[in-house]
Amino acid sequence: MSFEQRIVFNTILGFCFSAILLCGKFVIGLFGDRNLCTIAIYTFSLLLAKIECVKGTRENGRSFESHNRLISIFLFFSSAIYIGFMCRPLFIERQPAEHGIEYVAMISFIAFLELGMSITGIFRTKNSGHFYRDIKIINFCLALIAIMTAQMTILDFTSTADVDKFNAFAGIVIGVVIAVCAVYILIAPKISLTDRKNKAYLLTDQGKNKLADMKSDTFVLPLCKSKIYGSYYYTARIDGDKIDGSIELSSSLWKRMNIVCKIICCILSEILIFAWLIGRFIFFLRSANLPDRLDSKMKKNGFEKI
Repeated sequence: MSFEQRIVFNTILGFCFSAILLCGKFVIGLFGDRNLCTIAIYTFSLLLAKIECVKGTRENGRSFESHNRLISIFLFFSSAIYIGFMCRPLFIERQPAEHGIEYVAMISFIAFLELGMSITGIFRTKNSGHFYRDIKIINFCLALIAIMTAQMTILDFTSTADVDKFNAFAGIVIGVVIAVCAVYILIAPKISLTDRKNKAYLLTDQGKNKLADMKSDTFVLPLCKSKIYGSYYYTARIDGDKIDGSIELSSSLWKRMNIVCKIICCILSEILIFAWLIGRFIFFLRSANLPDRLDSKMKKNGFEKI
């Protein structure tokens, strides 16, 4: 099987396994903790979004926009239910749950199973296309929910303090992150690099050209530089008046580090992770919509996109 076929197969397999766990949560919720029923509902919405991704990778007569819109809607619906569910402790005083260690161990085990599957899906899925990237985003959302479910169950059993408000605010943040992911999936086809890396241009106005030496064989144009996260370049070959190439990302600092530096960073991860995430978000904003920005720059220098 090709890489894409393996992704689809693994996603379907993971969906079946997640569906079994979800049914288990729902049944346990009916006879025990009703909160698990709500958890099952918003998790099911995420799984529907993942199935819609699988459908989008196959020819089924529906447009890309239709699949992409449904994926975003399912994800946003899940985030809305999740935020509403996590807001309850802020307005309604909840009676402390009196579950035994067996119940806590079972729910935590299910949550960690889901977390392991989701994280595996995040690292296994590459950006081979919009739907494959969406599968990675959904796996990320499932991982966040699994972490939160495990945290709520364990803290509710072990902590003597009132952790409901802490869990509520943490859950609201996760719900907002999922909502942002839904919005990103909706607008990503217009701003991301996925399926838009390859670019070809024809020089139509020599007088405006201040970018490329058309007598050379190659052309490299810096688009967005970063020593930590890697830099984006438009790398192309020149054939007469035609430039044909793609937008590439250079190696990040992590990939350039030797093993000793990587070990030190892992030791300091609790200190560095938040700074890295903030910087990564800023770099994401800086590199958003690179294909259109490249088109605009080339047009100003006398090139037409072909």
